[in-house]
Amino acid sequence: MAVDGSNMAHAVIETAVKERTRLQTGRSRATTLVVLVLLAGLGLFLALVVGKADPTTPPDCDGKTMARSDECRIWSNHGGGGTFGYDEMIDRRESGKGVWQVVGFVGTGLSVVLMGVAITKLDPKRPWGKPVEAVCPRCHQPTLREKLTVHTISRGRTNYRYSGIVTLCTPVCGFTGVRQR
Repeated sequence: MAVDGSNMAHAVIETAVKERTRLQTGRSRATTLVVLVLLAGLGLFLALVVGKADPTTPPDCDGKTMARSDECRIWSNHGGGGTFGYDEMIDRRESGKGVWQVVGFVGTGLSVVLMGVAITKLDPKRPWGKPVEAVCPRCHQPTLREKLTVHTISRGRTNYRYSGIVTLCTPVCGFTGVRQR
């Protein structure tokens, strides 16, 4: 497969320009926060609804509601089988719901922490890339910034990755450049 190097260089530059635009418009932060809020909501749903324990409802055994005097025989090839009374079946049911509570609260907590990271790291006022010591060859201002950028193309099950250090000036100037790392 022949690859035209100038087209790939242009694609890497376009990827960097789109990334800078997304950062400066705030879309990347807004999208990230929406996704994290939805994940936090899912975590709270798991913890408070799915994992809600109600020890007053009678347990089930093979789809039938148990009475206090009933016993439930569970057959298992993987362990955990045996004969269980009414209170033991309540304990088995409630212990499974505790796992959902832990998963839900951990997911919610992780989402909240990541929201804090997203708010600071994806701030639209934060400049794209690292500053370059040289002046821009087009506008002669010290406004150049550079960052390693990767452009990926998928063809079937194969991914082709092209990368380079992209140098950009302000959008008004429009200077772009790419070099190998």
